[in-house]
Amino acid sequence: MDTMKNGFWKVFFYEWKTIVRRPGIVLWTLGVPLAIFILYAAIFGDGVLRKLPIAILDQDKTAISRELIRQIDANSTLDFTKEVNNQNEGLKLIQTSKVFGLIIIPGNFEKDISRGKSTNVVLYVNNDYMTPAGLINKGFNTVVGSFSTSAKVNVIMKKGSSTLQAKDIVQPVIMRSHTLFNPFVNYAYYLCLSLFPMALQLTVMITTLYLLGSILKYNKGRSLYKLSGENVLSAFFGKILPYTLIFSLLTILMVAYLFGYLGIPINTHAINVYLLTLVLIIVYQLMAVFFVTITKDFRSLCAMGGGYSSLAYSFSGYTFPQEGMPTAIKILDSIFPFSSYSRALTNIAIKGMPMIESLPYLIGFGVFALIGLLSLKKFSYQLQKGHYEK
Repeated sequence: MDTMKNGFWKVFFYEWKTIVRRPGIVLWTLGVPLAIFILYAAIFGDGVLRKLPIAILDQDKTAISRELIRQIDANSTLDFTKEVNNQNEGLKLIQTSKVFGLIIIPGNFEKDISRGKSTNVVLYVNNDYMTPAGLINKGFNTVVGSFSTSAKVNVIMKKGSSTLQAKDIVQPVIMRSHTLFNPFVNYAYYLCLSLFPMALQLTVMITTLYLLGSILKYNKGRSLYKLSGENVLSAFFGKILPYTLIFSLLTILMVAYLFGYLGIPINTHAINVYLLTLVLIIVYQLMAVFFVTITKDFRSLCAMGGGYSSLAYSFSGYTFPQEGMPTAIKILDSIFPFSSYSRALTNIAIKGMPMIESLPYLIGFGVFALIGLLSLKKFSYQLQKGHYEK
């Protein structure tokens, strides 16, 4: 036991000396993730898309049509930037991405409304940009719906009904919706909560793959094994623990930014998010040793392990719900630790659900960790040999 402890501390302090001597390691483990964090923070700093440029073709040019335009421009999502003379001009602006949408107000707009006749206000959007198109469509429907209701109320009141009676006739059923989570429709809350941990796990995985793979690539396995007192646990954990500590500092910064500065609503203690992310870090470090043991050279290791970690976001169900995935994709989804993390994080931090509700995902973490621990036996043989197969 003393030999094991001594071996662990020898490897541990030797790795810290290596980190101090090689600034490139610090740049990669701290600088790159921080740069990605800053980039995401800059991109999603506003949180909600506002003032999306649209063009309007007013074929009526009356007081009522101008009032509709004023209400459209007053909507926080829409920004009336260009008035066009014909439909082709407006569609060309959409095609060249100068605007995201075109609204056409037909002729006889005022006359039809005053007579109580229905009239069509047309919206064209570029659905290649799905998020702006969806927001413009939502803002447009809100404005036109409100404007239409007001117009109908005025027509009914002219027939002698009171304001209250007219409103009841126009809208006999009132809909009330309550958004439980992220009611602000804040894209920073939605995306940063997954993109920040994703950047972290990518850095963790690639760093650990390089650390362990380079030992075998440069024929340093035997020297590490001897330094550890010929104990693979001392060799592995002594080697990766300094980086675990570095990544834990990044986790503190990440949690502080997401739930402190950015203000994402959190329904648990921040320490729970920190601990969950720390478990994710350790699991990916253990999965890295698994990939070291199943690949025959350093190039294959980087390709396979890097691909595995980079695909995690696509299969996590964050951009497309797991419930809608084909069965085969659902099975693939379960082989990524990040999938378990993202769902556990949502349940615990956002929904405020008890830890027991995320037990299947925590068990998943345990399975991944066990795979890595079982791989240490073969890693021990690789260290004793010193290098990859030639």
